[in-house]
Amino acid sequence: MFQGWQTFYQMTGEAAATLTGLLFIVASLTSGRTSTHARGVMLFTSPTVFHLASVLAVSALALAPDGEQFRAVLMFAWAALSVAYTAWLAAQLHGIEDPTHWSDFWWYGVAPVIIYLALAGATICVYAHVAHAAYCVALCLMVLLLVTIRNAWDLVTWLAPRRE
Repeated sequence: MFQGWQTFYQMTGEAAATLTGLLFIVASLTSGRTSTHARGVMLFTSPTVFHLASVLAVSALALAPDGEQFRAVLMFAWAALSVAYTAWLAAQLHGIEDPTHWSDFWWYGVAPVIIYLALAGATICVYAHVAHAAYCVALCLMVLLLVTIRNAWDLVTWLAPRRE
């Protein structure tokens, strides 16, 4: 199913790994902040790292040799757990007392839930050998990566100029 997609999954996996490293650098450079914004930082940083790890993990599974059915099951399990995590996160963001911006709930909460639901559906299609399932998985990963890049940029621009 994923034959011919090696370059795509290598590229998305490498991009996710690189961005994760850059996000760790930003997190360490801004770690001296007071705890006033600690909950907000946790609510936004951890999911961003998780989404990048998701792109990396699904890309690695797509590149794994043999066992296409087993890889599809693992991808579905990852997507299903990600739906649960991001739904919980969306509930946390919806209940935040001092929201930073109206769009945060939609970009950090709702968009990832929708993407992971689509990824779960795409992995079911991979399992069922639907003709264009690899395109659906690739599209889900690309959209997740782009949303995560947007969120990482939003997070960095929110953290960087803050002076305590």
